[in-house]
Amino acid sequence: MSLVVGVVTIGLLTVTIRLWLRRPRPLIRTPERKDRRRSSRVALATPVFVYGWLADEPFAENTETLNVSAVGGLIQLSAKVIPSQELIITNLQTNEDLACRVARSIGTENGKTLAGLDFLQASPNFWQIDFVSNQPSASID
Repeated sequence: MSLVVGVVTIGLLTVTIRLWLRRPRPLIRTPERKDRRRSSRVALATPVFVYGWLADEPFAENTETLNVSAVGGLIQLSAKVIPSQELIITNLQTNEDLACRVARSIGTENGKTLAGLDFLQASPNFWQIDFVSNQPSASID
């Protein structure tokens, strides 16, 4: 009899744990998106040339930025790029090339792709803008 009680107890305990793990949980507020950014963004339409590879085929496209930051930018492409894909972007105002990776890509209703780009190496002057840092400044006594 004691074996049956033990088995039933373990069964009830297992069901209770599974139900507890599946319980609805209150939404946890994450920091506002602006708090998570490494650099402030600026709306800027700068002409750029982007090239890279799609599958085994090279592609190249002229476009312009929608917004930029010290660590990357947002562009709209006809090419269907995917996150972590590496590209080369050329600022057509300065003819400077820079390697970047797609941090985020979103398909649009018009069949294009919005691509958030992160520079692979620091280049805070790539856009020829002085950005304000999100980091608190150190005070000097």
